[in-house]
Amino acid sequence: IYRNRIVSISLLAAFATGFGIFGAIIFIPLFFQGVLGASATSSGSFLTPMMLGMMFGAIVSGQALSRLGGHYRTQGLVGLAIVMVGMLLLSRMTEETTFGRAVVNLVVIGFGTGTTFPTFTIAVQNAVPHSLLGAATAATQFYRSIGGALGLAILGSLMAGRFASGLAESLSPAVKDALPAEMLAGLSNNPQALVNPDALTSLQATLGQAGPQGVELAEQLLLALRSSLALAIGDIFLVSLVAAAGAFAVTMFLKELPLRT
Repeated sequence: IYRNRIVSISLLAAFATGFGIFGAIIFIPLFFQGVLGASATSSGSFLTPMMLGMMFGAIVSGQALSRLGGHYRTQGLVGLAIVMVGMLLLSRMTEETTFGRAVVNLVVIGFGTGTTFPTFTIAVQNAVPHSLLGAATAATQFYRSIGGALGLAILGSLMAGRFASGLAESLSPAVKDALPAEMLAGLSNNPQALVNPDALTSLQATLGQAGPQGVELAEQLLLALRSSLALAIGDIFLVSLVAAAGAFAVTMFLKELPLRT
């Protein structure tokens, strides 16, 4: 099946879309909870609009494939273009972004994802003989999943490094002096204070020992944590945008065959 050009291009595009989309989606609840201040329960529920957009996009994509001549290459390009727009919108979110705007951005990327994923599966299934249908379909899902796993590992490392450097730049000297070195190092490696109430209470208690300015120092620290995390996650979405653009470029070489009945 790898010698079939349609299959190989579709698998490469599925890998790239999995890398960008699944690798980035995992950080969306962290953005809602750590940057926008949502609770742990509600931050996960904000993925629901994206899933609904994905479902609606898959329905529209399937109907368009069956009714408009089966132009899976065109639909793949359109879906990936919508995904890239969604990634760009997500990358521009900051700690001042409203929940409504963030949800709209998620719906956009969900619709693009739903439009894109079925097209590569259909392209692969239409390009191989019936005896290889199961293997080819499984390969599509496998490469998409591997892309997502690799994307999560790489993007997670990039986010951690970007967060640490951003926090070091944004913290004021007064906050750095008020925090123990080991606590400051722990914050740089893992922003637990933004998602863990116990860690947040411990930070506030530590800074409270700095005197009357302790409350102000705590506010400065939380602001620096949120802004650094927002910038780090924004960079993740930009990298995912590049991956989606790579999938778009690969899809341009995908050959369309008439759909089998």
